Amino acid sequence: MLLSGCGGSSENSRSDETPDNSPVLPTVPENNLTANPQGDISFTKLSNRNPDCAAYVGQYHATIYDVQQSEVLDSYLTVTADSEHCTFESNNIPNHDVGANTTTGKDFASRVQANTISFILTVPRFPTKQTQASYVRKIAGMLTLNGILLNGVDLDMDSAFCYHPDINAPLNVGLGTRQQCGLNADWYAVPANNPDIVTLDEYTGHAFDGRYHYHGDNDGLSFVDDAINQVAITSDIDSSGSPVIGFAPDGFPIYGHYFYDKESGALKKAKSSWRTYDSERETPAGSNISAPSIATHKRGIFVEDWFYQEGSGDLDECNGMTDAYGNYGYYYTEDYPYGPICVFGQPNSSFVQEASAFVRD
Repeated sequence: MLLSGCGGSSENSRSDETPDNSPVLPTVPENNLTANPQGDISFTKLSNRNPDCAAYVGQYHATIYDVQQSEVLDSYLTVTADSEHCTFESNNIPNHDVGANTTTGKDFASRVQANTISFILTVPRFPTKQTQASYVRKIAGMLTLNGILLNGVDLDMDSAFCYHPDINAPLNVGLGTRQQCGLNADWYAVPANNPDIVTLDEYTGHAFDGRYHYHGDNDGLSFVDDAINQVAITSDIDSSGSPVIGFAPDGFPIYGHYFYDKESGALKKAKSSWRTYDSERETPAGSNISAPSIATHKRGIFVEDWFYQEGSGDLDECNGMTDAYGNYGYYYTEDYPYGPICVFGQPNSSFVQEASAFVRD
């Protein structure tokens, strides 16, 4: 009787069950850990999404063309690792041509030159994500860098350009003097958002005093298409997302533009969560110049025009997110801030360099 009772109870239980009508999420594709090519990486797009910098240990070189100087340039990058850190040594020359299709139609203020000594940057292999963001701040006489890419060129989101009514340039935006554009300017220009003033090439890079560096996103190491915001799979992008293109000062990876979105089961172009104010600019307290009006200087051209609005995009304050594979990293975006202007790990001190770290011929 006891057995019969148990069996009957089980039958009744099954007949009363409610069907599970919850949506079945797509299977997450395997994370692409295909090793990048070593040796000659001239004009090469990368593939590897491994967040461990040691996965990129090797020697790399490229032969490229300086369009402005009609000159062939050679680049090199060496990546080494131990149990705790990875070290990047390069001569600051990228794996793609430089100087073409500049935003202003002009040549760079100085020609692109190779660093005559190794430019050395170090990142931790196993960074720990903290709750507080650490911003990359200007320091007098120093290079303050936002990342090192896997072609040996640094990401430098900082801007030496600012607004001052005494600067004799379009919109009164330029390099100015130390008094006008020093460490305490009111309105710093976003280089990539001032294409008529700041001369950048098709990779949002330029040379300052010979050192080529990036001020924004580009497709030098990974694919991006302005028209593609969400796609299933293409031959240009792996189904797991864009590859690692470099590393931030805290050791977390920097990816290209696309990530695998579990909700849609498709690739999605990462969207920044930084937005611009809509109201008229206000003159900061204690300033001796009036704020430029939005009637003449549109919102978005200055760093101070932007604020972080949590949840308004895919990414956090530092342009980062945890992907479908549980890996935290930063992303290139087509809008401000373009890359990691801050980090959530402990930044390595090597990303603050003496200006003399770049040595010209």
